[in-house]
Amino acid sequence: MKRAHSEPTDEQIDAIWCFALDKYSNMDYTHGKSHAERTVKLAEFIAAKEEADPLISRLGAMLHQFHPEEADRVESFMRELGLEADLISAVKHCVSCVEPETIGQASTIEARVVFDADKLQTLGPFGLVREIIHRTVTRDLDVLEVVRQAEELQNSVLELLQTETGKALGRMCTKTTREFLDCFWRWSDLSFLV
Repeated sequence: MKRAHSEPTDEQIDAIWCFALDKYSNMDYTHGKSHAERTVKLAEFIAAKEEADPLISRLGAMLHQFHPEEADRVESFMRELGLEADLISAVKHCVSCVEPETIGQASTIEARVVFDADKLQTLGPFGLVREIIHRTVTRDLDVLEVVRQAEELQNSVLELLQTETGKALGRMCTKTTREFLDCFWRWSDLSFLV
């Protein structure tokens, strides 16, 4: 649903995107610019299907990586740009609700859209590989533990998805992953030889 707010200028949108990309540039490969771009595209797609405000969903997706801990920083930056208070509040709400621990506080469809756009990237074959890379790079774990954690994340995130569109996309891609992981675990201990 379209909200009553004026559209930001192209310059304001560009400034928000640059602000977001600066954040992503300091993160690991799996949370870099391509993650930002995918999150925006997924949010735009889900927002259209769920009749969410496209602008709030898009801006929330751009800025989601600031997470609840830096939502005030997002708010301050958007105020400096001279954006409307209602728009700032709505986008800040998306950023504040983007984690599993905070999604229960979401009071808007746009916050749920942004959550799903981010979390869908942990599901399916793409998400599994992405999570394995992320955990291998950022944690000192053996490969079997990394795969185990990535599998647990897939199972838990699917249950957390907030929109009907997100849930449908999540179900679509997890069937393949389950088959892959069943095969992976059989090969890890050669249980099929018994």
